[in-house]
Amino acid sequence: MGEATLDRGLIVLPQGKLVDPDTPTWNSFANSWADLPRDTWMADGGTYRRRRYAAYEVADGQCTRLPHRPHFQDRGYNPLNGGVERWFAPIEQDQPWLPMLATLIHDTAAAIARASGREPHAWSVEAHQFRIEALSGHPGLPTPEGMHRDGRDWVLILLVGGSNYAGGESRVEDADGACLLEHRLAQPGEALLLNDREVRHGTTPIEAVIPGVPAWRDTLVLTFAMIGCAEGG
Repeated sequence: MGEATLDRGLIVLPQGKLVDPDTPTWNSFANSWADLPRDTWMADGGTYRRRRYAAYEVADGQCTRLPHRPHFQDRGYNPLNGGVERWFAPIEQDQPWLPMLATLIHDTAAAIARASGREPHAWSVEAHQFRIEALSGHPGLPTPEGMHRDGRDWVLILLVGGSNYAGGESRVEDADGACLLEHRLAQPGEALLLNDREVRHGTTPIEAVIPGVPAWRDTLVLTFAMIGCAEGG
């Protein structure tokens, strides 16, 4: 299955391109989103986001997990929650799907090398498990900071799953604000790969289709910062 490349800064990766969702390992991976703690760092007071986090390094063909550390973004990139070190619960160490995650990170780095037309680089990678919930009378906000850059070099947004939700459409803009893509990730394993230096992105709120029934959207977000270059946030 091929990559749908719209330009050098934006790639739509169809289901199965990076990871096969039709495997028992994927099922274990996706089920782990049911155990995410609530994100207590939301400056808007929202309780709609759950999260786990881990840091990795990709170099010389190897993907290595790093000691747990805080996540930091400059307020210029995240005016809502930036400017402070945020300590999130770690992605659990004993999960059977961790080798699959390491392979996914490695393969995404390879996709970045192909997209950029450059030799492979060493990368500092942050992995974020997100669950956005539509609570009673309150939509869930996948990107409460609005259209933004993450302050890294590349960003992968991978849909893991969800239930009973409408919305969640991603928009990608160039530096001048022109829309490059409006696309709703719909199939588990489908992803967007974005050049964070060239484009901004945001995702519309999610709402419950059936009121009173739990509604959520699960994604894995990987951010890649080239080692040896200054990170933006």
